[in-house]
Amino acid sequence: MRYIRQLAVINFISYCFAFLISMLGQTRDIGGYTMREMAAKYESGITPAAFTFSVWCVIYVALFIMLIVHLIKAFSKHQQYVTNQEVFQIGFSFGINQLAIATWVYTWLNDMPGLSFVLLLVQLFTLYYIAKRLQLLAPEKGRFSLFITQLPISIYFGWITIACLANFAAWLVSMGWLSNPAIDLYVSYALLLTASVLGTVIVYFRHNIFYGMVIIWGIYGILIKQFEDADPYYHSLIYVGAFGIVFILLAIIRTVLNYTNKQKNNFLSGK
Repeated sequence: MRYIRQLAVINFISYCFAFLISMLGQTRDIGGYTMREMAAKYESGITPAAFTFSVWCVIYVALFIMLIVHLIKAFSKHQQYVTNQEVFQIGFSFGINQLAIATWVYTWLNDMPGLSFVLLLVQLFTLYYIAKRLQLLAPEKGRFSLFITQLPISIYFGWITIACLANFAAWLVSMGWLSNPAIDLYVSYALLLTASVLGTVIVYFRHNIFYGMVIIWGIYGILIKQFEDADPYYHSLIYVGAFGIVFILLAIIRTVLNYTNKQKNNFLSGK
């Protein structure tokens, strides 16, 4: 139990550190650029609209609530309590993830897109490890786990997926590989399709509708950016992204209907 309490404390401290660095990243205190300036400098066909990044507010609040609850339960409940078991399963991977995101803010704002991409991959793989360990989404863990632990990790995982794809494109731009509009367009096709396939597959096979909803939000932001730019050459990206959104939505609807029918059958069989 002592180990679980230590993990809960480490996770909370690492979150606070990463959050502080992220807030400083909104100024010029730790780099020569702001987030908005860097996004504009390495803009590509898959760069989301500025408003899309507001999802970070939701992610930070959700993670904060998760970590506070984990702390409280670690010091007030027994070792087998659901959130204490989740803290044990997460282990040090969340702390590594938060260290990676803090370092990413520094490298990104100091114009190191290649290293930034590597650090985003670290975040992605640590979140994949956490998701696998927690078996997201696992309804048998109950609604408390669903909303306290699984939802925050799922939406965070979804957004880091989008961020990885966008940062990969930014790295290619920094290398001069997307200077040709045709190459930029086809790479954007590939990245949009990747996001769409990942969102659909994870919702369909893992039933993680939260992940899928964030992927939809990211694709929506990319499409709105194309509307804002109104460049006819990239107009076809709107159709590719729209089809991706439709497929993810269909997977979400199927998952919700299957869950509803399962709950209904369980209720009827219990009568």
